[in-house]
Amino acid sequence: MDKLKSIKTSGLLVIIIITSLVYSNHFNNPFFFDDSHTIENNTAITSLNNWNSFFTDAKTFSSLPANRAYRPMITLMNAIDYKMAGGLDSKYYHYHIFFWYLIAIVLFFFLTHYLFKKSFENDGNQLSILIGALITTLFFAVHTINAETINYICARSDSFSTLCIIASLLLFINKSTRKFHLYLLTMIVGILTKQTAVMFVPILFIYVILFEEKVKIKDFTNWSIRMIKIMVIPALVGGGLFLFNQLYLTPKSTVSVNLTVTKFEYISTQFFVMLHYLGNFILPTTLSADPDISIITPWYDKRILLGFFVVVGLIWVAIKSLRQTKTLPIAFGIAWFFIGLLPTTLVPLFQIANDHRMFFPFIGIFIALGCGGYLFVINKQNWVKISTLSLVGLLIVGYSYGTYQRNKVWNDAETLWKDVTIKSPKNGRGLMNYGLSQMNKGNYNEAEHYFLEAQKIQPNYYILEINMGVLYGAPGSLKNDEKAERHYLKAISLNSNAPSPDYYYAKFLIKKDKSVLAKDHLNNALLISPNHQQSIDLLESLKEMPLTQNVDDLINYGLHHMQIGYFNYAEYYFLEALKINPSYHITEINLGILYGAMNNHDKAETHFNKASLLSPNTAEVDFYYGRYLHQIGKTKSAIKQLKTALQKNPNHITSQQLLKDISPNAFQLNNDKYSNITNNKVDENKLKEAETLHAQAFDLLQKKQYAKSIDLFNKVLVINPNNAAALNDMGFAFMKLKNFKNAVKCFEKAIDIDSNYQLAKNNLNWALNELNK
Repeated sequence: MDKLKSIKTSGLLVIIIITSLVYSNHFNNPFFFDDSHTIENNTAITSLNNWNSFFTDAKTFSSLPANRAYRPMITLMNAIDYKMAGGLDSKYYHYHIFFWYLIAIVLFFFLTHYLFKKSFENDGNQLSILIGALITTLFFAVHTINAETINYICARSDSFSTLCIIASLLLFINKSTRKFHLYLLTMIVGILTKQTAVMFVPILFIYVILFEEKVKIKDFTNWSIRMIKIMVIPALVGGGLFLFNQLYLTPKSTVSVNLTVTKFEYISTQFFVMLHYLGNFILPTTLSADPDISIITPWYDKRILLGFFVVVGLIWVAIKSLRQTKTLPIAFGIAWFFIGLLPTTLVPLFQIANDHRMFFPFIGIFIALGCGGYLFVINKQNWVKISTLSLVGLLIVGYSYGTYQRNKVWNDAETLWKDVTIKSPKNGRGLMNYGLSQMNKGNYNEAEHYFLEAQKIQPNYYILEINMGVLYGAPGSLKNDEKAERHYLKAISLNSNAPSPDYYYAKFLIKKDKSVLAKDHLNNALLISPNHQQSIDLLESLKEMPLTQNVDDLINYGLHHMQIGYFNYAEYYFLEALKINPSYHITEINLGILYGAMNNHDKAETHFNKASLLSPNTAEVDFYYGRYLHQIGKTKSAIKQLKTALQKNPNHITSQQLLKDISPNAFQLNNDKYSNITNNKVDENKLKEAETLHAQAFDLLQKKQYAKSIDLFNKVLVINPNNAAALNDMGFAFMKLKNFKNAVKCFEKAIDIDSNYQLAKNNLNWALNELNK
């Protein structure tokens, strides 16, 4: 026994040393992917003083609202590493992850050794069983597929939760710890690390029926009672915690399920994904940090069918393995594999496949292969044993070399994303990130090429729009501020639930000496994500900047924010303008329009009435009040207000036009007053169509769908070229797209139609200022 213990200790020490050497070149690898929002830009991890909030508030997990899973153990470990490193030093994170990986390797050995001993009692001596378990453990420790998980810092959730599952099973196996239900503690820690750890419950069930309470048909009732007694506590605790996690602790902003695909298509595609995983297990030459596997249709595609037959083959092997005690680890390992894949197979995720997901399910494959290999050689002649061990040794050397090379791929952004463009050429994110690595080196033309290629694949990817904004805003031959701003605004319109579009647009605005607007975008970024570190730092640098005292500038700031949907900021600027000049009717008009858009109808009417008191002879006030009344369905009141406008100024074209759109009859009754308007007759149906199109276009404008709104405004103008309001609104849309020349044309034409159109005049001044910069 002492000899076996010595071999066991020495063997584990050798495995740890070899594994450490294989991973010796990975400790300085940087942050990637989700590390940006869970670590780099997450202020929650910068202090351990609030560690208890990690367990009560999922917002601390990530600075991106859509990615806020409830994984408090990951946040805690990230905070510990931040404290140990004194900041964002990735090697401390790798030290910590690798420490737990070594623990997982040791626990894997104890589990494998126990299963082998239990199954091989009559097929080999204790020494050969021990050596078989050690070789299986070394094979697991250095295999190349694990490199994807160990190198990716955020994937510590996969490696550590798997460790907890192994530990839970060992604590259950041990009779002295089982009676105190200590295995529940590690299961709970695992679920708090990643929800997939709840799969310990079905794995435990399989273990019990294979190795402890084998199914007895003749005594099925008593067997069922015994199984219920064993499984009821872990099932209730694990299932209850999982449901509480998902239903109560995960924020509503979190988006984890892909609703753009059907479950059938997603699940059928997973047969090919399993084939992809198994292929990389055998020959890991297509490992990719970001695979480009997409939904495959139809279901009878040869890739799906091939994967299906492989899965059926594995199930057949597992069933055959149930016949003998010595092959039970094979059945258990295959069952572990499929159970480990269930969460990502049954729930449609945005990423169809991810190579770092292989860590948990492939624990089972390693166990099954180790068992199969042991049974193959144990009773063979010496030359077969030597040949087989030599082959296994070569495989271990080969996979170790592969791991060492994968560590090099993860060494920096350029090598990683270049590898992705080769392995996953249809992945838009991979192409974009390689372009980003080139932009950071100053290779702007190369960066643009990859960005444009990525755009062909993912035309509505907000992060790509941000990076294109950065590219065109950078000094060099590609510099084009108009293009840059267009991309930033598109990024904001594509994802209003992420802080990064506002943050990067704010950086751009600061360079353009528009720090006041930049502050608002930074405030909006922090409204979306209070823990976004970059926005906090940049806003702090602008804190002492005074607000302009120019009323027209404040109104223009307000109009800018109103048009992109930031109503709170628009309100702030209009009210600031009102403080400086309480008697300016234009400010009151804009507040009326704003509160109308915010559905605060009491305030809207109050400000329109104030505007009327401040400027009782201005038709423009009555026009905007009438338009607002028409938008909320008060047609009679709108007609009355427009008639009032025309009493004050019979030549107010926009009021004439709107009245004609709303009620041709009312317009006709007062036709003698509108002799200056075009005599071209437009039938009533066309006018109603124009009115509907205008309302739809204005709605698109408020939703930041500027290009689509312009298309509809053009249709309105085809019906009636003298619609000054449509021209003004279309000019706004062009302004948002940074097409200042067309914006100027729209505003000028609106003023030609209605020389008293003050808002169009203000907008024209704004457009000319932008055009002349």
